[in-house]
Amino acid sequence: MDMGKLLVHLHLYYQDQTDYFLDKLSNITVPFSLIVTMTDENAEIRKRILSCFPDADILTVENSGYDVYPFFQAMKRFDLSQYDYILKLHTKNCRNNLKVNHLSFDGYGFRDNLILPLIGTRKNFNRSFHAISSSENVGIVCPKFFLIKKEAPENCITTKKLCQDYDIPYDNQAVFCSGTMFLCRSEIIRFLMKNDYTAADYGTQLKTGNVGSPAHSMETMFGLACSHLGYQVKGIGGNGFYYTLVFFLKTIYHKDIRWLLK
Repeated sequence: MDMGKLLVHLHLYYQDQTDYFLDKLSNITVPFSLIVTMTDENAEIRKRILSCFPDADILTVENSGYDVYPFFQAMKRFDLSQYDYILKLHTKNCRNNLKVNHLSFDGYGFRDNLILPLIGTRKNFNRSFHAISSSENVGIVCPKFFLIKKEAPENCITTKKLCQDYDIPYDNQAVFCSGTMFLCRSEIIRFLMKNDYTAADYGTQLKTGNVGSPAHSMETMFGLACSHLGYQVKGIGGNGFYYTLVFFLKTIYHKDIRWLLK
């Protein structure tokens, strides 16, 4: 396996999920640097993180821009040219009947189905890492079920403004990852960091699940930047035929097909 240097960011907004993520991070099979961001300092949480990952960098950030603003604040602490890949992770709250890409999730289902293909097991991490490290054409890998091919209309105006800021064309058909958990090439993040947006630019923290915020448009921008730099977004997880069948049924019937995921 390619041992390119890996940087991992975990935004720990919901601190009661600390043990869950520390367990999943143990499935990463290559050396990596870890930075954890939190919006509230917590000595006990800090101690638990460092007991598992003594070299982890832990940063307290403003509660702005959901997981996106903390991500870019974390990235500023590193020379990204020294890293080949970046893994972006964050907590998700517990919600019932959450609809994402025509799928319905209860409890922590959305979070777990984002995490499972990336670092749910050592085998899954190896598969996702191989998907990007073995192909010069792949810039981002994320779970197949959360690949979005058209952003919400509520986000378009802000996304177009961001495209102007980055001097890249807007494409409302660009593929991006719903949930913003992915493994990507550091080149993509370095490109996006040329504009240094502040907490004020992201606005006041909104209720989870809202759309139309700058953070939601930045979710699209990860995919647009990937495409602009000549890379593809690749979906990972599951048997190819199985996932193709599920997507076909989802597209045709637009129903809750959660039972197919079990």
